[in-house]
Amino acid sequence: MNRAHTIREEKPGGSGDREIVFMSSNTAFEAASASEPRFFDAVETLPREELQALQQRRLLAMVEHAYRHSPLVRRNWEAAGVTPAQIRSIADFKRLAPFMDKDQSRAWRDEHDDPFGGLLCCDPRELSFIASSSGTTGDPTVFGWRWNADGLAPDGCGFDPDGPSAFWSNTHRDLWLMGARPGDSVVMLNMRIRGPVYRCLDRLGITPILISYKPDDVYAFVELSRRYRPVALFTASNPFVNSLENAQRELGIDMAEVLSSYKAVMFAGEPMGPRVRRVLESWNLQGRIYNQTAFGDIAVAHECPLHDGVHAHEDIALVELVDPETGKTIEGDGVGELCVTSLVNGVDPLIRYRSGDMVRLTTEPCACGRSGARFWTLGRTGDEVVVEGHTILPMDVWGAVEDVEECSAGLFQVIRPARDLPALRLRVGYGGNPDLDLVRRKLEASVKAAVGVTPELELLPYAELGKYGPRNKMPRTAKQ
Repeated sequence: MNRAHTIREEKPGGSGDREIVFMSSNTAFEAASASEPRFFDAVETLPREELQALQQRRLLAMVEHAYRHSPLVRRNWEAAGVTPAQIRSIADFKRLAPFMDKDQSRAWRDEHDDPFGGLLCCDPRELSFIASSSGTTGDPTVFGWRWNADGLAPDGCGFDPDGPSAFWSNTHRDLWLMGARPGDSVVMLNMRIRGPVYRCLDRLGITPILISYKPDDVYAFVELSRRYRPVALFTASNPFVNSLENAQRELGIDMAEVLSSYKAVMFAGEPMGPRVRRVLESWNLQGRIYNQTAFGDIAVAHECPLHDGVHAHEDIALVELVDPETGKTIEGDGVGELCVTSLVNGVDPLIRYRSGDMVRLTTEPCACGRSGARFWTLGRTGDEVVVEGHTILPMDVWGAVEDVEECSAGLFQVIRPARDLPALRLRVGYGGNPDLDLVRRKLEASVKAAVGVTPELELLPYAELGKYGPRNKMPRTAKQ
């Protein structure tokens, strides 16, 4: 059963009304009650032994499916001399299955003129939606989705009757735990993957309010937040928070009042700078800021209300830690490169995919009650530089840049043509018309105090530096 939400908005200048119609579905999640469950799915608290058994069933089915239908997976496995018949357990998979990464998929794309990089396991005519990544770490990656027969959720393999039909089920769970319920509205700030997120909200009976990252949309965000009182923002970023700050000064408004209805502000695209967190907390959002990060390009992962790591929903992906230098699996908890394998996405599954994300991972149950793994993203394997014996990541200089008033937006790049460098080169943005010699001296002192190295600086106005990346985030490393 569908319901139509009709919202009338006055056109600018008072020239009449325009009608916006949102279609939302009444599903099993139709109404919340006083006795509503704490968790959206029972699998969230599944004992680890049962979770691993579920993973193994799905893994064996997925390996067979991907080997049969994904040309890149089949080529990799044939080159390694491995077949699905040799994989009878998770232990067999970790011992025998070859790794894959984004560079392999890009190379296949270029060699075979295949926009899906050898991953697509269905006829392209069956796809319901195509999107891409922002390309922050290189060329954009293309993703495909196929809606289920009900037209509401991205399709999964459907191998298990007890499994989620959609690999976006983790987002349903996270939104529920953040407090979103049927009948609520959620602001979507999303440029490239609106379709799947829209469907995810729609399936929950939530009304999406769509806004882009165009400069003037910050004013629309303020107005729509006051008018419709959304419960969540999907998602904020450093540049967007900076724009809200500017709007607050320009319009003389109380941003805490504008954001007072929000139970969750999800932050994504890049790490949150320390100053930006202070700004959000000054708007009374303490405890309502949720980090969102990539779950190895399979899905996204969020914090729970305890904010103690992001949750890896292990029923949709097998998670491994890999030593980035040797490629060997790291058993148990620890620090390493995040490696993931799709368990429910039969459209373009990733099989033993090395993400390039360095994480700290634990399988200890969270105090919130969930039993799955959690992780903390530490940086990208290709982000660190070594200068004068100092190993430096972008996060190491982030606060030092923000502490300089003229550069407080925290927009900067580490110039990284190689890992080992004779000097630390930074491209840094500034606002207004400051004394650049003074800004340079302040930055040099601040960065040296943080990392022990005096940087070589290229200073650019914010608007100029913003051209080096998409509107919603700044690539923190650049080759030149």
